[in-house]
Amino acid sequence: MIERAGRSSGRWPPYLLAAVAALAVAAALAGRGAVTDSVTVDEPSHLIAGYAALRTGDFRLSPDHPPLGRLLLALPLLAEDVSWNAEGTPAWQRGDFFALGRGFFESLPDGQKMALPSRAIAIALLLLLLLSIAAAARTLFGAAGGLLALWVAAFDPAFLAHGHLATMDVPFVLAVLLTLLAAHRWLERPTPGRLALLAVAFSVATLVKFSWFALVPALLGMAIFAPGLQLPRGKSRRLRTLGIATAALALASVFAIWTTYGFRYTAARGTDATTATMHVLGDFGRPLPTTPEGAWESVLHDPATGADRSGLSVPVVRALRAARLLPEAYLYGIAYVGKKAETRASYLHGRYSLTGFPDYFFWALVLKTPLPTLALFAAGILAALFSAARFARADSADSGEDRGARVSPLAIGLVLFALCYLVALAASGLNLGYRHLLPVTAILAIGTGGLAPSRFPARFRTILAIGLGGALVWLAAGTFYASPLLLGYFNEAAGGYKNGHRYLADSNLDWGQDLLRLAERLRTEPAGRTVWLAQAGDPPLPQELAPRIRWLLGEGSHAPAPEPIAGGLFAISATDLVGVYRPLARSASWRDPRLQERYERIARESRLAHGDRPIPVDIEPFEAFRRLRLIARLASRPADERIGTSLFLFRLSDDQVAEMTEP
Repeated sequence: MIERAGRSSGRWPPYLLAAVAALAVAAALAGRGAVTDSVTVDEPSHLIAGYAALRTGDFRLSPDHPPLGRLLLALPLLAEDVSWNAEGTPAWQRGDFFALGRGFFESLPDGQKMALPSRAIAIALLLLLLLSIAAAARTLFGAAGGLLALWVAAFDPAFLAHGHLATMDVPFVLAVLLTLLAAHRWLERPTPGRLALLAVAFSVATLVKFSWFALVPALLGMAIFAPGLQLPRGKSRRLRTLGIATAALALASVFAIWTTYGFRYTAARGTDATTATMHVLGDFGRPLPTTPEGAWESVLHDPATGADRSGLSVPVVRALRAARLLPEAYLYGIAYVGKKAETRASYLHGRYSLTGFPDYFFWALVLKTPLPTLALFAAGILAALFSAARFARADSADSGEDRGARVSPLAIGLVLFALCYLVALAASGLNLGYRHLLPVTAILAIGTGGLAPSRFPARFRTILAIGLGGALVWLAAGTFYASPLLLGYFNEAAGGYKNGHRYLADSNLDWGQDLLRLAERLRTEPAGRTVWLAQAGDPPLPQELAPRIRWLLGEGSHAPAPEPIAGGLFAISATDLVGVYRPLARSASWRDPRLQERYERIARESRLAHGDRPIPVDIEPFEAFRRLRLIARLASRPADERIGTSLFLFRLSDDQVAEMTEP
């Protein structure tokens, strides 16, 4: 009667109202971040790669991801009145997507605003992801469970922070969940239409991120646990059905990959195919190859031995390349990611490594996940283990034919994917940020749906509802308080973002997102005041900021300013302040007597050569040492001001600079 009255009066069901409210708040918070955050380090690479492919058909740029997500995000750029003059430049010929991306956004009058339409698409994908999380939780735990999981994800700072950026992290999580949901539906009732949907979802995943390989064991595990569902009876018929499905997924994904690359093998288009090369990963101390074949060898060889890198990917890529079974750019991307994952500077709570830390993502999860969310994740895992044990006891009384009927293939797929993905993360040297954990935290959010009070005995429901309500209020309050600085969010146990750099760096809190805030802050400073900037990652500068700053450190188009450093404002990003990529910017390095002796020696040589005259930085190493020495000293000094979560502002006089850089 109540439902009938509600429908006749035109009222929305409470669950639907609550879901719409969560999506609306998430869209508002993500939209606020999209407007206030400057273009981050990775966004130019993604967008210039997509734009180049759409406009020229060239797929060489930024090979570390397949192109589908980038093509979608770059679509709005085609509608802009942009003069594209990169073709034929040295950066274009060598596939330098970093330089091309920076140049693209810095050459435009409103380069920062140019990213907003692409970010709007990213927010739309975020909302689809939230709906997918709700759909998965609803499938497993009912409507109340779906709503609970939706609210947990909708107020998650990491989803909101990365969900408004034109990057591949959120699109990949969306593709994974859609694939697992489609596989679950097909296993429930294996019809041709549902198999087609599964093939499409899986094909999309293979074209968004190379981490899609973790889906294969998850799908296989779902199939193994399928006999209790609607697959045909009999072992041979089941195997035939699963074989047809496997072939359909393989053929569909291969066809989708070739279609996306325009059915062309070569990564470069037209005459460029013989001269243009893809971006290469040079080995330390070795010259970068400049030929297309040299680029291939740079990602296939182990520099220590000169032989092929270890692992299965290299022989597989070589075989596929020899047979031209997949496009060159796709195969190169697989090898590129494998090589890139072997060596990369990492930072964790004062420790540094070139091969990563096995416990990196554990601490990232503990420090950057809101405390109420961590509590809900833990409770969801305990509830799942309790349910699994209960089902196992019930199954022991069932016949072998019915055993497993209570196990949801979706749950199996989610758990297996999370485990395989976590193993790959732990083995990788790419400790770049919490954002790589988003597929796992999405699955943990789905698991919180198992805490819905309606699933528990009546005597526990009241206290459980109070606990859940308190956790959600705490989560929402913390996210609102941190907005719009959500990229650098750290929980209360870590001391908030103000202490975040003591534990983690890179995209955990410092991705170039605060340069617009720095530009706003400098409007209150006298026009003639010198501003020295060290921003890790070299993201594109906002147009209003570029005339005000001199680069303290940098590379490429952001090369260090040629004059000796003197007093002024020093804006140092967190990653540079802790010296992740520059060992000589670390305080510990300067405790080495050998470095002190070398510094004193080149200081004496500089004075003998130049006296009191200005030092020509391009030929004088002393000035480069001074800048690194200054940063090492500033790291132990409280900042005069904090810009956003990533930039530390120091106000120094000429005498203070001289004192802090004295040999």
